[in-house]
Amino acid sequence: MRPALAVHGGCGAPPNGEEAERTAACERAADDAWAVLSAGGSALDAVEAAVRRLEDEPILNAGIGSYLQADGIARMDASVMTSDRRAGTVVQVPGLRNPVRLARYLLEQEAHVMLSGPEALQLALSLGHEGAVVATPAKIAYWQQHLNDACVRLDYARMAQEWKAARGARLGTVGCVARDGQGRLAAATSTGGTGQCYPGRVGDTPILGAGTYCTAQAAVSMTGVGERIMVLLSAKSLADRVAGGRTPEESAALVLDDLEAIGGDAGLIALAVEGSPVRRTNTPFMASAERG
Repeated sequence: MRPALAVHGGCGAPPNGEEAERTAACERAADDAWAVLSAGGSALDAVEAAVRRLEDEPILNAGIGSYLQADGIARMDASVMTSDRRAGTVVQVPGLRNPVRLARYLLEQEAHVMLSGPEALQLALSLGHEGAVVATPAKIAYWQQHLNDACVRLDYARMAQEWKAARGARLGTVGCVARDGQGRLAAATSTGGTGQCYPGRVGDTPILGAGTYCTAQAAVSMTGVGERIMVLLSAKSLADRVAGGRTPEESAALVLDDLEAIGGDAGLIALAVEGSPVRRTNTPFMASAERG
C-alpha cells in the first residue's frame, strides 16, 4: 500500500502577504508526518506529528496560535480518529500547547472519548504534557482591535449579529489525514475556534462526523464555519458517500455544495484507502500540503 497524506492550515481570506507563510507552515508539518510514514510508522503517528507541528505555528489558529475568545482566553478543541473507529476528542481546553496529544491519549485508552475544560487540562499536565501561555502578540492585538462593546458586555444577541456578518473573514483550524503502508487511515483536527466568540463556544472540530471522521474507506478533516459543518455532519457525509461508491473527489464536491447552500464557507482534505489526497475549498484560500 502506498503511503500518502495531506495537511491543511485553515481556509478563509488571510491578510495580504500571509499566504506563503501559512503554506510553508503546512509544508513543515507535512515533512514531519512524511518522515513518520517513510520510516514505517502508522497513520495515527503521522497525523499526530503533523498536527502537533501545526499547533506550534504561531501564524495558524491552533495550539499556541489560537485566537482568544471574547473574555481574552483561548480555549482549544482537537480530535483524532482512526479507521478502526477509535477516537479521542478534547473540548475548550485552556493553556495547553498541544491538545492533539491529549486527544490521542484518550483514543488509546479506549474509555472516555471526549473530555472538556480545565479538567482536561489537569489530566494533560498530570501526564507530562506541556502547558503554554496561549496568546501570541498578533492574536492579542487582534483581540484588542476587535474588543467592542458587545464583547465587553458579553451581549450574545449583538455578538451573534456581528458573527453572521463576518462571512469570509474567519481563519481557523488545522488538520491532517494520512494512509500508512498497511492501508490504515487516520484523521486529526485542531483549532483555537473563532476569535472574539462568546466564551465556551464549540465548533465542529471536536465533534466526530462533523470536523473529523475516519472509516476503513476514507479519512476527512474539515475547516471553515463550524456551525454549518456541524449541522450537516460534513466529514461523515463525505465518508459515507465514498462508502456508497462515489469517488473522494465527487464526494468532496457534493459536501461543499451542501455547505454552500446554507452559507457555509469551508474547506477539507480527504484521503481514501486508495488514490491521492483530495483538497477542496469554497473560500479564497486554504493553506495545504500533500505527500505521496
